[in-house]
Order: sequence, then C-alpha cells, then structure tokens
Amino acid sequence: MCQFNPDYYQDPETENLGTTWVYTTVPIDYKFNNVRYEIIEALFLTDEVEDKNNLGVDLTLLESVALQLAGYEEEANATMEKAQKRPKGHVRFQQKIGSQVSNQPVKNIRVQSRWMFRYGNGFTNDNGYFECDKTYNHNRNVTVKVHFENPFVKIRGIKGLNFMHMFFVEDNTLGTFSNNALENISYLHTNTVNDLPTNLASNTKRKWIACHAINSVREYRGYAQSNGLMVQSTGFGAPLNLWVTGYAKEAGSTLSTDAAAPMLQQMSNSSLLIGVIKFVIAQQHPLFPAVVQVMQQFLPDITYNFSTSWQFYTNSDRITKIFYHELAHSSHYYKVGNSYWTPYITYIVQHMGYGTPSESGSGRIAISEAWAEYCGATFAHLRFGNNYSIGETWQSYIESFKPYAGSSYWDWIPEGLMHDLVDPMIEPDNTGVIDRVEGYTMLKCYNALTPSVTSVSQYRTTFLNQNPGMNMTQLGFYNQLFSSYGY
Repeated sequence: MCQFNPDYYQDPETENLGTTWVYTTVPIDYKFNNVRYEIIEALFLTDEVEDKNNLGVDLTLLESVALQLAGYEEEANATMEKAQKRPKGHVRFQQKIGSQVSNQPVKNIRVQSRWMFRYGNGFTNDNGYFECDKTYNHNRNVTVKVHFENPFVKIRGIKGLNFMHMFFVEDNTLGTFSNNALENISYLHTNTVNDLPTNLASNTKRKWIACHAINSVREYRGYAQSNGLMVQSTGFGAPLNLWVTGYAKEAGSTLSTDAAAPMLQQMSNSSLLIGVIKFVIAQQHPLFPAVVQVMQQFLPDITYNFSTSWQFYTNSDRITKIFYHELAHSSHYYKVGNSYWTPYITYIVQHMGYGTPSESGSGRIAISEAWAEYCGATFAHLRFGNNYSIGETWQSYIESFKPYAGSSYWDWIPEGLMHDLVDPMIEPDNTGVIDRVEGYTMLKCYNALTPSVTSVSQYRTTFLNQNPGMNMTQLGFYNQLFSSYGY
C-alpha cells in the first residue's frame, strides 16, 4: 500500500479512542480511493531516481542545496562528505529462566535504517548479526529500528483499548547512530524490572515477548522441517499473522483471551470469521464493535495474551514452549485444511475452550491438542535441555503426564501419547500409563493426522493402518498403550 513503512503519532489524550492520523510517503500517482488523506508536502527523493536522460545533474549537490534551503545546514554540509558507513551490529534480548538471565540473539528480524527518506533494510542471522543494504555518509544521524517480521510471520503488538496497533507490525527504535557507531550497533531488549502484573502494561514487556515470538517462529521452523512437518512458506499463503497482547489498566480491556491458533487469515473467507473474532477478543472491550470491523482486515493466525497468568508467562522456556505449541497447530492446519479447522474452531468458540470429554466433537480437540502439546514440549526440550523453570525438563514434563488424574480440566487430552509412541519405553511408575511401544517417529505421528481423524480412536486405527507389520505381541502393547490413556 505504501512505498515506505507508515508511522503515526498518538495524542495521549486520545490514546483510547481508536484511530489517529498515519504518516507515510507514497508515489506521486498513488490512488487513495476512499481513504481520507492530506498531502503535507511534495517530495523529490534523489536516492530513488537516476539521471536517465544524461543531463549531467549532480544529485548529491542537488540534495545538499535542497537541505540548505530547507534550513538543514549541518545535514547539507554532510551530504558532500564521501566516506560511507553501512549500519551493522547485533540485536539481542534477555532470556530469563528462573533466576538465570542470559543475553540471546534475536533471530531473523527485519532491521531498517533511515536518514531523512533514505531507507535501508537487513535481517539478523541466527547470531543476531545484521548489515543493512544501504550506506550513508559517515556523519549522518541515521535512525535504526527493528520490525518484528520476516517473510514467514508478522507480529502485531496490541495493548489496552487502542486497536490502532493491529495496523502495524510491532517495532522498536534501537537509536540514532553516526560515524563509527553506525557500524558497531548493539541493542539488548530487556525484561521489566519486576514481574508484577502492573508491569505487563509496559512497552518493554510487550517487545520482550515479541522477541520470544519471532525467535520461536525461526526455531520451530527448523525443528519442524527436520522432522518433515509442514510449515508456512513463501509459496503457501500469506505470512503468519501473530498477535501479542497484554495487560491493560482498564479492567477487561485486553484484546485476546489466551494463547490460541485460530488461523483466521489462513482460513480466508470462512463463514466462521465473525464468531471466531468474538471468541478471540474480549467482548467486554469498550470498543468491541469497532474492533470486530477492523480485525477482519488483520485477522490473526496465532494470538498470545501474556498477562492471563503472569507467574507462568515470565520465564523464557515456558513462553517459548507455548509458542511452539501454537505453531504446531499451524502445521496441523496446513495438513488438514479449512474443512477440518472450521469445526475445530467452532467447538472451541461454542465451549469457550476445550469443554469436556463427553461433549460431541471433543475427540477433535483431544487429538489436536495432544499433537500440539507433544510438539511444544519436545521442541522446548531440544531448545532448553537441562535449563528449565518448571522443576523438570520439558521431556520429563511430557513423559510424566497422568491421564484422568483429576488435576486439571484437560487431563482427558492424551498429551503424552505421541511421545510414548516414539520414546524407548520409559515411563514413570506413577502415571498409570503402560508404555511398551517404541521406535516410531514424529513424522509417523504427524502423517496419521489425516483430515478424517477427528478422535483418538480414529487416530489409533489410522496410525496402525499406516504402520503395518506389528506382530501379535507388539499389537497387544500398542492397544495397551492407548487403553491406558482411556481410549
């Protein structure tokens, strides 16, 4: 829509009233159609044109004179400098696990440099290092920002009553740099000082969560692809639209209810969109009707409300595991499509969550959530190993699951089942699960998630049909495993 990334100014007195003016640059022949607009100034950007007619125009001198006439004397003089600097450096964030804090790279995030209307871009690698694709005169004051996006995901940070944020990808200004500092940028995203609920309203917390989100997408894609799982690709639909929402000072004004993977943008024209919207966002929101209208233009695939349980969402391993869980739902969606996901989302909307095992349609929930939890815990163990905040490793966590233990409203979901199909027959004594099955893979578990599998019983049959060759003893162990989970 715009030639450059738009920005906006939010009047503090109108912060909770919704829309405000958005500022950007567009080509001179841009068609606004029905959008209300004002042209502030016509611009001639020398960096975007060439002297194609060989008129001998010195664009550098032209720029210098233009800046001088506009009153930017210092910038005009800097234009004539020939020494060039390319913005480069590292972007990191604080990983917090219990009392341990370490600095980690922010992976595959877009970095943008800007002086006046001269923009450059780059992406961090897995070490958090970036180089922008534009050079600047060494004594320019160049602003450098990160945008929480890449070709596979766009992360939108939404806070409080202001739904304007859903128009924009979450970003953060790293600072303004010049001379040698431009080639030695180092920025650390920190957590809030205290992990109290009142601090969840801060921009710092939201951007810290966004660092986890974009890293989780990068890491999940690696784990998923190494196991043969389907992931979003540049040739498969739009980038994932991921919302991070948090605490607001006004009671009940947070925009999303919890972590979820409705896959609304990917579902496109599903007739359930309005119903799902009403579930994903809090209906007591004062601007709910307006939010519903706006949200249809920026439908989320994954939502994450990091303020619903502040004790749980302040450790990096727990946060990342939840993102892996929701991203595993996306791999399931890519395999089964809208015809499967529509009743899955319908059930969750109607029951405001998982419901109970006696509800019609609960089998679809049981198998879908079992898959996501298996992936979430497995990949969290690969990522964090013996560095954890839950009193045990994430592998032990999934291994120790007790079906129908009465400890939670979801213990009827067989969270450890797929792990037990893969692991080498190791089972804690107190789970009630009889695991004498081994040797299968995550891919075999994934392959059995066909569009026709809408219950654990159907999964049991499909998996068996896809993996023939069990002798009578092995078949007995297989049936015993499912039976010990209650299926």
